[in-house]
Amino acid sequence: MRIDGLFIVDKPEGFTSLDVVRQVKRRCRAKKAGHVGTLDPFASGVLPVAVNDGTKIVPFLEEEPKEYEGTLVLGEETDTDDPTGEVTDRRPIDGIGVEALTGVFQTFRGKILQIPPMFSAVKVGGQPLYRLARKGIEVERRAREVTVFDLRIEGIELPLVRFRLSCSRGTYVRTLVRDIGRRLGCGAYLLRLRRVRSGPYGLDQAIPFDELRTPGPVSQLRPWLISMEEALPTMAAWVGEARLLEKVRVGRTLTWNDLAPSDLSFLSKGRRVKMISPSDGLAAILEAEVDRDDLKEAHPYTVVFRPLRVFQKKRGFQETEAENVKEENDGIGSGEEEGDYRAIQDP
Repeated sequence: MRIDGLFIVDKPEGFTSLDVVRQVKRRCRAKKAGHVGTLDPFASGVLPVAVNDGTKIVPFLEEEPKEYEGTLVLGEETDTDDPTGEVTDRRPIDGIGVEALTGVFQTFRGKILQIPPMFSAVKVGGQPLYRLARKGIEVERRAREVTVFDLRIEGIELPLVRFRLSCSRGTYVRTLVRDIGRRLGCGAYLLRLRRVRSGPYGLDQAIPFDELRTPGPVSQLRPWLISMEEALPTMAAWVGEARLLEKVRVGRTLTWNDLAPSDLSFLSKGRRVKMISPSDGLAAILEAEVDRDDLKEAHPYTVVFRPLRVFQKKRGFQETEAENVKEENDGIGSGEEEGDYRAIQDP
């Protein structure tokens, strides 16, 4: 049986994101799998994991905002900015109350600059920072702009502060907490973190990790599988004619001559669109090269869409009677090839 699509996994504490990917890959007998947005081992919550052809949509899912619930500790800093590190500084928190906390939290909303932590997968000179950090080497890192859409305090029991955060991709919550502590003048580190949403997906759609560790036929996972065409719900969908689908599937662009007189009222330059096949579901992801108003004076060979990703004709749950019998006898699959920190793939 072949599965293509996306699972939303509730990652427990104590596992790496790659641990989760390995388990999904093994349980689904997938040739390849990858995750969207890394969660540190001490963190838990929503971790989207794509399998087989679903890995092709990971770059589009990574652009979505994330939401977290967390708890920080005031008065201490650690070398990792989280509970796994060694305490490097302690300061009193006398005089820090609701007003001071609220004021500082407000200053971190909107666009901010962050310096990636040394204990991170960011590469400098081809080396992941965490490898250098483990050797006691600290190097200069460039600040990156990220966006904090919302940051609010949920509860205060000093030295603990519970908060909720909505932010753009690439935001380091550990770094945000460290910077909050330094602005307060007492230091802080991130004690607990739970991702409650990644883009359009929340905990209510997540499969428990234990379910993935329980032997059984792959078909038992069907209720949690998000199909390819459903996996990008905020992206506009366009049903393509057979002749256009064939062009796109061999990597060709679509011109105004190809499309007229199609309804392209949704068109805007740079917008990404799901091209749907009536028989096979998601066929491609296209990017518009022109705006709708540009078509009024368009040349017949003006490029309107170019394909960013093209998908196989048949996906989802593909099974035969023989495969079903084999599943019942075998339980879960075994064996994997380890890839990078984000994905694993068989040769």
